[in-house]
Amino acid sequence: MKTALITGSSVRTGRAIGLRFASQGWRVVVHGRPGGEAQAEEAAREVRDAGGSAVVALADVSTEEGCRELSESVPEGSLDVLVHNVGIYRTGPLVSTTSEDWSAMLRSNLDAPFHLTRFLVERMPPGSSIVAIGYVGTGKLAGTLRTGAYSVSKTGLLVLVRSLALELGPRGIRVNMVSPGQLENSVDLPEDISRRVPLGRAGRVEEIAEAVAWLASDQASYVTGQELEVAGGLMLGLKGQ
Repeated sequence: MKTALITGSSVRTGRAIGLRFASQGWRVVVHGRPGGEAQAEEAAREVRDAGGSAVVALADVSTEEGCRELSESVPEGSLDVLVHNVGIYRTGPLVSTTSEDWSAMLRSNLDAPFHLTRFLVERMPPGSSIVAIGYVGTGKLAGTLRTGAYSVSKTGLLVLVRSLALELGPRGIRVNMVSPGQLENSVDLPEDISRRVPLGRAGRVEEIAEAVAWLASDQASYVTGQELEVAGGLMLGLKGQ
């Protein structure tokens, strides 16, 4: 049985990704934060109902020790897919961003994927895959208003993804990124979404899950170091419009 670890898979997008792998009969390591056991157990039941098996692991991945604890919770054997989904999203002008918010986003969005990959890569055989969840427009290396700190963390994540792709490619491990735009459950979904997105609507978490599953599949066996935007055309313009 193949195994997938998706960080933050007890809720929202991470849960949808876990259910997508469960539909293929995979074992899913359902990860939640400490204190979130009820949500994680609920997600695990959904994974089993979808046809997979589930292991619940609670850990604070914003710390190196928490990442180590999570890695040790993965059942023995190979890890076939690692999805870096956990992320903190906070908005506001950069000059008024507190050091606590800045550090929290970097620890969760960038440090956690770094540490977890270090701890788990030796258990990933040739043909396995790492997928990180990014942010639409990251590849443009453009400045942003009110999301500057978040964009910095996700830009760093894209560089990490491409660096790992170079380093792990000879071992047969592929590393890619899926970058969503505005989703139906986004905390700052604008009222004029149909005017801002060429496809005229917000995205669904299931569409993100489908993209992750494709990148992790044999159909994408020659794809690595790439960022796949699943954003309905948001930010295609030269000025991100």
